[in-house]
Amino acid sequence: MKETSQAATYKLKRDNENLSNLIRTYAVWLILLLLIVIMSFISPVFLTLRNFITVFKNIGPFSIVAVGLTFVFLGGGFDLSQGAILLLTSTIIVNLNPVTGISFVGSFLLCLLAAAVIGAINGYFIGMQRMNAFITTLGMRYVLGALIYIVTSGAVISAASKSHILEALGLNSVFRIPIQTIIVAAIIIICWFIVRFTAYSREVKIVGSSLFVSRFTGLKFGRIQLSTYVINAVLAGIAGILVGSQMSYVVPTLTWNYDFDAITACAVGGISLSGGRGSIMNTLAGVMLIGFINNAMVLLGLAQAWQSIFKGLVLLIAIIVDMQIKKRYE
Repeated sequence: MKETSQAATYKLKRDNENLSNLIRTYAVWLILLLLIVIMSFISPVFLTLRNFITVFKNIGPFSIVAVGLTFVFLGGGFDLSQGAILLLTSTIIVNLNPVTGISFVGSFLLCLLAAAVIGAINGYFIGMQRMNAFITTLGMRYVLGALIYIVTSGAVISAASKSHILEALGLNSVFRIPIQTIIVAAIIIICWFIVRFTAYSREVKIVGSSLFVSRFTGLKFGRIQLSTYVINAVLAGIAGILVGSQMSYVVPTLTWNYDFDAITACAVGGISLSGGRGSIMNTLAGVMLIGFINNAMVLLGLAQAWQSIFKGLVLLIAIIVDMQIKKRYE
């Protein structure tokens, strides 16, 4: 009788969690639709194919960062070093400026290796040594930022002439669809499949939901958390390569916005910042909303300071809503 009661309680909790997840996801899509309808009346430029292509291209790198951060959040972690990793790999790819296919592959692998090592260091201290995720990744962020500043003397990183390979990756299109957008879509689909259908994602969610439970299920929770940081770092590294290929220079101060936007997108989309709950579709909903909000504010001519204030308010509202829904369905 007791086992039946426990099973019923578990089923009710799981159903409530799924319901809250659906509410958050569809609410974000409805808000996005409302924003598109309103902006279509305000700005004649907004509802055009060219503007939509621009939006999707602009959100490409930051959406990859957000997808990588989703793995970390699902595993119960937190990461503030994505912007620094993105800056590092964009700096490397611009400085090396590969001109042949072989040199591009070498540069690409070097960027991914550097990102993976940084992610492994974060994951080792957080997952294996149980250090605080916020402090660890914030420290890594400052270390990488300082190293890049020392190497570049704080100047804008630029290449004298952009290679044809980077130019093609950053600017070329296929049937009017930017190559970068195609690459980003492929990465999102792969990550969606991993989170939706693999046993690995279920293990990550168990670890993120409760380390206590994961210990008794025999999961190697330290290694699982470490792997989420490596995935996150590699995806941030790929985003950095895409940013570096879009232009022949990199402005260090601009790249720090990517991780803030990624955290906001995950929170707005319904990813639980406490771990164990969410999906790639949740993240995609948040990414789309933030991307179109940024686009709308630019078309309305709002200053950068007001854009930051608005996105900060959106993040706070998303966290408050997440807490209220969690209390309602627990």
